[in-house]
Amino acid sequence: MFYKLCALIATVAAANGPGISVSISKEGINNAKNVAVPYIFNIIKDIKVPEVDFDGGYLKNIAIALPQPPITDITLNTDNANNGAELLADGVTAHMTADFSYTYFLTVSGSADVKVNKMSIDMEIDVSEQPGTPSTEMAPKLKVQKSAININPDDLDITLSGSLVAKIASVFIPLFKSTIVPLVIKQVQA
Repeated sequence: MFYKLCALIATVAAANGPGISVSISKEGINNAKNVAVPYIFNIIKDIKVPEVDFDGGYLKNIAIALPQPPITDITLNTDNANNGAELLADGVTAHMTADFSYTYFLTVSGSADVKVNKMSIDMEIDVSEQPGTPSTEMAPKLKVQKSAININPDDLDITLSGSLVAKIASVFIPLFKSTIVPLVIKQVQA
């Protein structure tokens, strides 16, 4: 059987010129997500951001845990025009911890514990070739064309702890939801 397959490939290559091409359908991509999604989320499961500065303060030592959502909440689409794939995930959860300092008449520092109950991720990755290093043979190249993370502020549970946190919580938590979380997302996408 192996020899028949090799003969078929050689015949196709001789008829169409050198090289080999592969075509993947949307159905094939969706079946492959059982393998690809755990691999992708294993890579991105623990995100570290050193510091995010904002007006009046900063977050430091930012750690984001991003567990894999159920496979049924994820869709993979092909992007034939750009030779790529798009990953769409809804219902993704996350957990973030950080140290903060914020000045609102007085300076308060402490730690923030943020639970993201629901967010969506939309990533488009295109595949092309690039010269290999150190050899000059062509090597695969992946390029993230689009990365969108959407979080509704109502889907955030924020717990603050530290000195005098109760004095600033009514000001800091809305600021956290409206300004600081988008800044952290921007750093993650960079």
